Amino acid sequence: MKKAICIGINNYPGMFNDLKGCVNDANDWAEVLTEFGFDVSVLLDEQGTRENIKAALRDLVSSLSPGDYGVFTYSGHGTYNRDSSGDESDSYDEALYVYDGILLDDELREILDDLTSQASLVFVSDSCYSGTVTRVAEDDTQYAKPRFMPVLGYSPLIPVKTRLLAEAEMLELLLTGCSDSELSYDAFINGRYNGAMSRYAIDAIRANRGATFSEFYDLLRQALPSQEYPQTPQLEGSEGNKSRVLFVPLPAGEPVPEPEPEPEPEPEPQPEPDSPGCLPGLMRQLGRFFKTNG
Repeated sequence: MKKAICIGINNYPGMFNDLKGCVNDANDWAEVLTEFGFDVSVLLDEQGTRENIKAALRDLVSSLSPGDYGVFTYSGHGTYNRDSSGDESDSYDEALYVYDGILLDDELREILDDLTSQASLVFVSDSCYSGTVTRVAEDDTQYAKPRFMPVLGYSPLIPVKTRLLAEAEMLELLLTGCSDSELSYDAFINGRYNGAMSRYAIDAIRANRGATFSEFYDLLRQALPSQEYPQTPQLEGSEGNKSRVLFVPLPAGEPVPEPEPEPEPEPEPQPEPDSPGCLPGLMRQLGRFFKTNG
């Protein structure tokens, strides 16, 4: 089974900070994933509530058996909120700012922790996790708007994480629009509104269907960051998952492949040490020491 949920939120009721490219992102991700054989559901604007998104992600994760493949994409605002669980060194949780409120990273992690071993899941987030809102250019040909929504009562900050799940321990692959200290941009590219990461990622996938995730990511990084969109997409997860071909599931019962470790280089034979009483030998030993240790 291959199943996907694609979410795009342009309209934020009562807010000053609506977006233009997120609904297009969701529909574009749905289209390309359908081409890869996924059964896709789409949640747009007012459908993208906290409870609807949590229920959709929970249903996706719980429905995946060994050998199944799931994809979850989110395009919309990101934000931060005061940490209440004590697991954030900077006292803030990163969050998705959805139609009717915020969805904390803690809540997402709790759902993702139920992912069945040997099932595959790719989580795509084209949103900001930190930063401030900047003014939008009047000319649409120069349109670039951060996908960030500030939480009232808190000043902007750059989160610093010290306690993260190690990538090698992640069952899912995470593709984000930027690092945790950058903004993801709502963009106007080739006459159409999209998230910059989503647009370039989907183009790279379509042009390189047989690529591994690592190869796809290298192609994506050729497009971003750019002068227009100074954001650095991230691909996080185990090296075994990164080395897999795009959206190709593992056969049921087959473990996630890990790349073969690089063989340790054979140590070069060292000459016998010179006599301690020999000044030329001592000089050669000192020369080797400084060459080795800089």
